[in-house]
Amino acid sequence: MNPVETYLEQHRERHLAELFEFLRIPSISTLADHKPDMERAAHWLADYLQRVGMDRAEVMPTAGHPLVYAEWLGAGAHAPTLLVYGHYDVQPVDPLAEWLSPPFEPTVRGDDLVARGTSDDKGQIYAVAAAAEAHLQGSGRLPINLKLLFEGEEEITSPSLAPFVEGHRQLLAADAVMICDQAMLGPQLPLISYGLRGLVYMEVEVRGPAQDLHSGTFGGVVDNPFNVLVCVLAQLTDPASHRVMIPGFYDRVRPLSDEERGLLSRLPVSDEQLRLLAGVPALAGEKGYTAIERSCARPTLDIHGMPGGFTAAGKKTVIPARAGAKVSMRLVPDQDPDDIVKLFEAYVRSLVPRTVELEVRTRGTARPVIVDLHGPAIQAAAEAYRLGMGFSPAFQRGGGTVPIVRDFQDLLGVPIVMIGFGLPDDNNHAPNEKLNLTCFYKGVETLIHYYALFAGTRKGK
Repeated sequence: MNPVETYLEQHRERHLAELFEFLRIPSISTLADHKPDMERAAHWLADYLQRVGMDRAEVMPTAGHPLVYAEWLGAGAHAPTLLVYGHYDVQPVDPLAEWLSPPFEPTVRGDDLVARGTSDDKGQIYAVAAAAEAHLQGSGRLPINLKLLFEGEEEITSPSLAPFVEGHRQLLAADAVMICDQAMLGPQLPLISYGLRGLVYMEVEVRGPAQDLHSGTFGGVVDNPFNVLVCVLAQLTDPASHRVMIPGFYDRVRPLSDEERGLLSRLPVSDEQLRLLAGVPALAGEKGYTAIERSCARPTLDIHGMPGGFTAAGKKTVIPARAGAKVSMRLVPDQDPDDIVKLFEAYVRSLVPRTVELEVRTRGTARPVIVDLHGPAIQAAAEAYRLGMGFSPAFQRGGGTVPIVRDFQDLLGVPIVMIGFGLPDDNNHAPNEKLNLTCFYKGVETLIHYYALFAGTRKGK
């Protein structure tokens, strides 16, 4: 083995122990009570990066949770610069009772490391840093200039990140951006994402009487906000075709190209595998598209919760004063989130009677993104997967949303490389989140190879 690989092998146990330390910090960005934990996680990262040899590593404040920025620029002006992005914040742990072990006490179960944040995204950004450490400590240098940017607000749609990137373009200037926050198709099926869906997250509130009313006295006299809301929500999608019924919703959807349909058709993922992974009796979705196409390249609308009224055990015959719903829409190129917000609100308002009041709030937006899968930075990632994981990757658009990707693309004007080492059943955002340790170790090796391969991608000046 070369010195970098030797160093990595010799420090495997320490790396796992340090990852345990990182995972024990409950960095839940959406809960105000965890603001001190967010600070603690950011400083843990910066301290680690400084300790392993980065030239600069610091916690940088934002209007929300802090960013961690680090750099090593010792390769010189002739070498390309890679910016790697990830996030150290995690999702809440609810429902806590479904966890088989405490969510912030990392537990090895078989070949899996179980804890909140293992796969999304603490384990993956630690792999990014560990690969840099192996180069710096094993051989004394990196083959490229490396910049790392880790945020604490990805799980709340990154409100502070785009302004930071816009205000620090020179600091973040690079030849490509890598995002290590993805899942593979399987342990032997690496994946490079060349696109992501965008997102619009809305809240709808229907208000009726000034206070909750007795349904025996006022039932049939006033409109029940929940009755109105349910009628509205039922008209957002067509149950037969599963298409979104908002007028104009599909007007700017970019059709799938023949090349993309060919790539998706060759993915070794069957409808039955998707059904088993989801744990449902049968799959559903928009007619005229395969399950794989629907999961990553078609827009969607989903209802996530309906707060209001009486939901405790027992019964209470009440007409609630208000009823709410949380609704999101995943968007694809070339849909514009601002347009979709306007179309959604106009359509919902057209469905609400004058017997109630309506409020529509936008809780977050993100633009869809697609990148050139034939570019040298992405092809270097394909070779790194082959060397590190032992298998060549498939190519697929990602069905999820990473809000900053489009901002990186627009503000920095460089290629985007989206990889990762999670698995489809890692339970991201759910109880018992896990990261396969074999994938983690091979992921570090893949990143070590990528740093070396990326050195040969720079275009002539």
